[in-house]
Amino acid sequence: YCKQHYGFDEAKYEEYLNEIIVSSNSSPQTVWEQSNTQKYHQFIPFWSTNTMNSIGGFILNLVRIHFKFDKQECADVLSNIDSPQKKKDADETLVFTHTYHVSDNATHTYPIGTFISHPMVKELIMKNVETRGYFYFETTEVPMLCPPKPWCYHSLTPMLMSGVQFIRYAGYEWKKYFSDLLNEYDRKGHIDVMKYGLDVLGTLPWKVNSKVLEKQIQLFNKGGLDKLSIACVFDKTYPELPDKNTVDDEMMKAYYKECKTLKKEENEKYSLRCTQLYTLSLANSLVGAPFWQCYNLDFRGRVYPIAPHFSQMLGDHARGMLMFAEGAPLGDNGLRWLKVHCATTFGGLGKATFEEKERFVDENLDNILKSADTLCHERGWWAQSTEDPWQCLAACIEIAAALRSPDPAEYVTSLPVHMDGSCNGLQHYAALGRDYEGAVKVCVAPSHRPEDVYIAVINIVLAHLEAEVAAGNPTAQKLIGLVERKTLKQTVMTQVYGVTQYGARAQIKGRLLDKGMSNQDAMECASYLSVQTFKAVGQLFTQAQQIKEWLNKSAYQIAETGKPVKWSTPLGLPCVQPYTKNKRYGVMTPVQGISLTYPSPEMPVNKRKQSTAFPPNFIHSQDSTHMLMTAIECYHAGIPFAAVHDSFWTLPCHVDQMNEIIREQFVLMYSFDVLKQLKESFEAYNPEIQFGDLPSSGQLDIDCVRDSTYFFS
Repeated sequence: YCKQHYGFDEAKYEEYLNEIIVSSNSSPQTVWEQSNTQKYHQFIPFWSTNTMNSIGGFILNLVRIHFKFDKQECADVLSNIDSPQKKKDADETLVFTHTYHVSDNATHTYPIGTFISHPMVKELIMKNVETRGYFYFETTEVPMLCPPKPWCYHSLTPMLMSGVQFIRYAGYEWKKYFSDLLNEYDRKGHIDVMKYGLDVLGTLPWKVNSKVLEKQIQLFNKGGLDKLSIACVFDKTYPELPDKNTVDDEMMKAYYKECKTLKKEENEKYSLRCTQLYTLSLANSLVGAPFWQCYNLDFRGRVYPIAPHFSQMLGDHARGMLMFAEGAPLGDNGLRWLKVHCATTFGGLGKATFEEKERFVDENLDNILKSADTLCHERGWWAQSTEDPWQCLAACIEIAAALRSPDPAEYVTSLPVHMDGSCNGLQHYAALGRDYEGAVKVCVAPSHRPEDVYIAVINIVLAHLEAEVAAGNPTAQKLIGLVERKTLKQTVMTQVYGVTQYGARAQIKGRLLDKGMSNQDAMECASYLSVQTFKAVGQLFTQAQQIKEWLNKSAYQIAETGKPVKWSTPLGLPCVQPYTKNKRYGVMTPVQGISLTYPSPEMPVNKRKQSTAFPPNFIHSQDSTHMLMTAIECYHAGIPFAAVHDSFWTLPCHVDQMNEIIREQFVLMYSFDVLKQLKESFEAYNPEIQFGDLPSSGQLDIDCVRDSTYFFS
């Protein structure tokens, strides 16, 4: 079956592994095709949404009718009593009951069909889970215990036992659309480099940092700790139901509102606990063995591991547990980069230079050694981190081990260190428009120390606030002493990616609530601050704002003709924005009728979303291109490489070489006029549209990024 449907042949796979291990110069795809003369057919059925729901309803009805259990036998099992042989007149009961409940929707209510399991069956399942002590996962939800096959064809999955999509998309209609599009591009070899990039990322083996894992499990079992991103158990009590005869309607409303708020918090905490339990369980099962990630793309070309529960894409708690499976000696400069990484993950240093970060670690060496020895979180230095405490702890452990070894330069570490883009979206805008002033603010152009664009924005906002306070503005007065770097950082960072005023307000409101502001005041102040932040970013990055407006307007012109916006990345991936109006229709099944709503390429495009989403989507396709180009060159240089979008990882001894590659690939990527090429492609696809003139370019020499120390830092 695997050979027929997934192209898996054990002997050929072993031959492929032996060859790819000894050679980093050959493409994984080339090696695989050389060892596989026979071409396998990948079976991927295309079922419409209507068909899938009809079949699903039919199967559910069979389950409802025929799934039964003996209540007496179930009771005996739950009571740990040996059941006698089943009698002919067994008390058989349906496992599932189909019923309806009313939706809890603020605008309108409607019935939702629900399958409810019998309480005894639910109890039996829970007992079985507790007895078994482990989870079952689909193979696509967990990392691989062997290297993935290469993406030889977009529909030939790299996983040995499961089919996965080359591009992530939802629903039959878009799945069919993208498959047909990729068939055309794949036959012409236009996406070979994209496939090669995914293959290169998939060759990297990982392992679990068992010391960090043990500490996380310990805290998780004790109930969690929010400060260290270990999900906490819900420990609040619900208020007692008031006597309706002694309270008025307003008090009853307040009671129900409080209960609803507590229930929401309880559900959120329970969900976080479950998600983190998956991560910890998977990590625990992988201790002592290497594992691999398999990657695919979203429609913009951004890269993601297919396994969702344990990868570098998750938060600090997961990243702190991850190490490369194969280490390397620190060498002459590796310890320095390990110290810089430790200081960065500890946080609180703003935009310090590398030398200042190294000095900070040297000054706190005693605290770092104690952190590595005790792993204590109550008084541990690492637990005071304001950025990434678990990654900081992992760095402390490695620094201590290196310093205590006979020769730190010979100490073999497997811990990756990170080089992050400095507000990477604005870096791409600066390169697109050859904007020298913008390039200086985001470290594309050289500077003696890292520039802090967030502080620059805050200074403009604070200057406006002071004037407003002096003028007696009550909202501005409420914000005295509350506007700092962390308050606006997320909004500044996401503004370039298209965050709306509504989204920015929610981001800032969350920061103000953390500072103890009331919900009403936080909403009022967040609305005010979001407007001022947008104005400040536009004032600082006028060139980026002009480019964004041109992208926005061009996308709207295309959407006006009824077509989705389409472009190709520098590596040849065709990108199409799948934003259309939803298709609605009903499906009758043996269980119940279903009302379906889903996007479809057959429906009219959503003009507003096509327009507003294009600037961030285009920038995302650019940053993904830069990452994949860097990954491929690192592979050719024999440098282990991983990434989280614009955060590039390698071993400490390879940081200097990776930094050179990062800059060289950025220069190569912008060695031609990307915007001009984009406009030409728009005109070729849409000859009936008269697109506006491109914004004028600045005087930035893109080659200067080679000398920018803090471009990625």
